[in-house]
Amino acid sequence: MGLKLFVDDRREFPKGFECVRSFDEAVTFFRLFGDFEFVSLDYNLGDGLSGLDLLRWMKENGKSPAHINIHSDHSEGSRLMRKYAEENFPGAAVTMNAAKS
Repeated sequence: MGLKLFVDDRREFPKGFECVRSFDEAVTFFRLFGDFEFVSLDYNLGDGLSGLDLLRWMKENGKSPAHINIHSDHSEGSRLMRKYAEENFPGAAVTMNAAKS
């Protein structure tokens, strides 16, 4: 299995993932590691940017994970992220599975 990235500003990090707390850290990891097979995103990233902003950055920079998971409890943000992911990453599985707080 390929690399997995977990992006969340406050939740405990799960085992088996590269883990970052902010949009900027996520961008740095993409630049260091290239593509990730699995990316799990929160909506609120605590730095004025969101998981939706990161999805837009991924699209603009040709990043194409096989699986995008949205683990946010922000209902409107989750809906927007899922819609964007489904429309812009047609080859990716898109799921919404909550992460433990």
